[in-house]
Amino acid sequence: MEPPREQTFATGIAFVLLATLGWSLSGIFVRFLPGLSGWEINCWRGLSMSLALAGWLCAVYGVRGAVGKFRAVPPPAMIACAGFFALGSTLYVTSLTLTSTANVSAIGAIAPLFAATLSPLVTGERASLMTWIAALIALGGVAVIVHDGLTTGRYLGDLLAVLVALSFAVQTLALRRYRNLELMPAMAAGGFVVFVLAALFGGGLSVPPHEIALLSIMGPVQLAIPILLYARGARSVPGVTLTIIVMLDVVLNPLWTWIGVGETPSAESLVGGAIIIGAVALSVAAAAIGRRG
Repeated sequence: MEPPREQTFATGIAFVLLATLGWSLSGIFVRFLPGLSGWEINCWRGLSMSLALAGWLCAVYGVRGAVGKFRAVPPPAMIACAGFFALGSTLYVTSLTLTSTANVSAIGAIAPLFAATLSPLVTGERASLMTWIAALIALGGVAVIVHDGLTTGRYLGDLLAVLVALSFAVQTLALRRYRNLELMPAMAAGGFVVFVLAALFGGGLSVPPHEIALLSIMGPVQLAIPILLYARGARSVPGVTLTIIVMLDVVLNPLWTWIGVGETPSAESLVGGAIIIGAVALSVAAAAIGRRG
């Protein structure tokens, strides 16, 4: 039997784009859950994501094999993936209660800068000058979109938003560093931790059954499947490029709410979105050139 071929860079990019497409459905799902808080959404979304990933592991490896995959994840990988997923999800919800959504979005756009700074230490990959420029351009695009909603004086919420960006960057770099391992057990564990935290401290157990049913769809569609695709993309795409591509969520999320519930995007959203798309294209080109070099 021939050994499996190494995944191509283009295939990795396709996986990450599909993952971002899935993540960007969060806005349209939330529109159909108007009575729930972020904690309540995270509670059941996290649990259904974990169950979906566990089901996928059992389908692929069998029950005994799935248990073996959980045991095979090294503690540093488990802590980095599960811990930072749970931390980022929890802090994201908390930050939204302490500062504006615009602040959280704008600050979250510094995740590629964190990834570029930490990547040499975590993965041994150094971001090129073009990649740094792409990250800054993408940050500028987000600023154009949200500048009207930016507020000051909410320092604790802003600080938590910084930690959300850092958590996502570290989680991404962990997926990249341990790309040769099956890390879905760690992500499933992270989703379960989110469920427990939201149930204990966010009132998640009070969600009505019909809304739990919708969240049981949201978890697999908007989290589990994208995470599977994102981890697959991390096999051949550098960590910084991964985080920059995911910023397309800022463009796609309003698009789906526009199509689905008629929320017309502003002119700033269109201009900022074009800037972000350009930044993503530049980042992909930089990564492709780096691979050839």
